Amino acid sequence: MQSDSIPIALLVDDGAPVNLMTFHDPPYDHRFLIPNALASDFAALCEAHGVRGKFSVLPMPGCLGGIDGRLSRVPPRHLARFLDIMRTRIAPRFDITPEILTHLAAYRPVEGGFRHLYEDEWVARASEPEMTDYFALALEILDHVGLPATGLTSPWNTGEHNELPYARAIGAAQWRVHRRDVTWYFLHVGGKGAVPRPSVRFRNPENGQTVVSIPAVTDDLFWGTQRPMAVTRRAARAAARAGVDALLSADGQSGRVAEVVRAHAPVTLLTHWQSLFSDGTSAGLWGLERLLKRLRKIYGDRLSWMTCSELADETVNKGIAP
Repeated sequence: MQSDSIPIALLVDDGAPVNLMTFHDPPYDHRFLIPNALASDFAALCEAHGVRGKFSVLPMPGCLGGIDGRLSRVPPRHLARFLDIMRTRIAPRFDITPEILTHLAAYRPVEGGFRHLYEDEWVARASEPEMTDYFALALEILDHVGLPATGLTSPWNTGEHNELPYARAIGAAQWRVHRRDVTWYFLHVGGKGAVPRPSVRFRNPENGQTVVSIPAVTDDLFWGTQRPMAVTRRAARAAARAGVDALLSADGQSGRVAEVVRAHAPVTLLTHWQSLFSDGTSAGLWGLERLLKRLRKIYGDRLSWMTCSELADETVNKGIAP
């Protein structure tokens, strides 16, 4: 990497063949299935611009079942095509992570069924061995469908209130399933103010494993392309355009990305699968394309697209602690 290179990664949350806004925002009419054309178009855009980063794939999206079996209300061919695109076009460019299991109610691995607690609330109360078993199941489901995960993504702020045991459990689960010497997780978002950086959160003296926290340095500025914030294609594209400008001005002098570059920190851009879908208008994906073109125009060959596991390895090598 050249001395003035800009490490950059795209973090995509909530990846699934279904639209999680159906569950998280029930008062509004959200399209349930996300067409696989979005995944193909997203992959083509990333290939054209050399984009790398991380992409979450939910092992049990919305408590509908496991993606290594059948999902309620999801045609098998739709699921199969989604997973094929993930394996052949997304995984070569992105680290795959579970966003724990359901991104909704916590699953009961032993008894079956679901708890009357969302996953973030359950993790805040769970023991470290319970978390380890839960995270290992998420990793195993992804492994069953040919998507071995290098890290783990937190639904909402899961792990924020017990982060050290949370990080240890992530490490233990990765060691159990994949024997990974270095693993990482995405929990923290610092879209304003001081720029957060990747840091080592736990070192296991017994096996030498290291667990790294990879934060996002931007908010999801394409979130407003969805209903009820935007109810027409025009409104959705206006929201996407405003998001691009807030991330990086046309002259490259202002915006969160410019702040992060001046701070000499990795540019970890956050978005969500449903933000790119934008309730069928794909305004978020349209906005992402505008952003990528602007990044290339402003920074050119200085951009060094990386996966989160590469950022984690670099952090370990530099010995960066919180």
